[in-house]
Amino acid sequence: MQRSSSSLPPLASLRAFEAVSRLGSVKLASEYLNVTPSAISHQLRTLEAHFGIQLIQIKGRNIALTDEGAIYAPAIIRAFADLFRANELLDGALKDPLIHVSTTPTFAMLGALPYLEKFYAENPKLDLRLEARNADLDFDGDLFDAAVCIGTPPFQGMSAHRLFNSRLIPLAHPDLWEKFGPIRNAQDLARMPLIEFQGAPLLWRPWLSEIDPTLDHNKEEPYLISDSLLTAIQMAESGLGVILGPFPLIVSKVSAGILRPAAVKFPPPKSEVDFYFVCRNVVEHTSKIKAARKWLIEIANSLEIEAKKFGL
Repeated sequence: MQRSSSSLPPLASLRAFEAVSRLGSVKLASEYLNVTPSAISHQLRTLEAHFGIQLIQIKGRNIALTDEGAIYAPAIIRAFADLFRANELLDGALKDPLIHVSTTPTFAMLGALPYLEKFYAENPKLDLRLEARNADLDFDGDLFDAAVCIGTPPFQGMSAHRLFNSRLIPLAHPDLWEKFGPIRNAQDLARMPLIEFQGAPLLWRPWLSEIDPTLDHNKEEPYLISDSLLTAIQMAESGLGVILGPFPLIVSKVSAGILRPAAVKFPPPKSEVDFYFVCRNVVEHTSKIKAARKWLIEIANSLEIEAKKFGL
């Protein structure tokens, strides 16, 4: 009878085939799986009967893969290796109270750190380690349990939960607005010293063009360049220029009166950049990942509530 391509053979037969293919011996496979050699042979016959083809040739103590077996074996060996790795990840996630969360430096400073004591109060048995970094994450190479990322799903092989939408709003020290005011439109804003940072170069031009497509960008705007968004924020706090601040993340600076949006309310840009909590699929439902996700969602909600007080 012709088998459907979606019909999987019994797991025990696949396990026996994987062990024999990898170890090269029925005897070694039987010792590895703690079953008799005849049980291994029976499982191999079951697998071959499932597909109606011969996968392994057994000659005494020696085995050889047929052409079909040589095609099938590498994929099965990789599949079981992935399963065992997933088991190890899950086992470690369940037993280890330490949780590593990577964020951008700006999110760490303005979003996570002010709420860190709240996390420990609600999760006294967990040890949260935050690492602020601008580099791209490599979950295979870096030992992170979860991260706060900027982007758009899907994140390959990851579970993602949207925290908030980041909208860019012109922010400056109150004294700078007074010096260059009144600011009535994008042309007035473009005459001010505008601060950009290396992580997102040429941020102002597309933003201004979207606000006012007639704006002349051939002239030299007074751009100031910083090495990071955090440095750009510090420059704006010192009254050096205007930044496009990410809301609601930067709302604490407005609440404290350190930075202020322009008096005129510019329409939000069409493009949106979202912040996401991401983690490996295999640990998504562990208690410590749930605790970190809950904490970060509460932070995002608090920032949104505060931003709404300013109509932003």
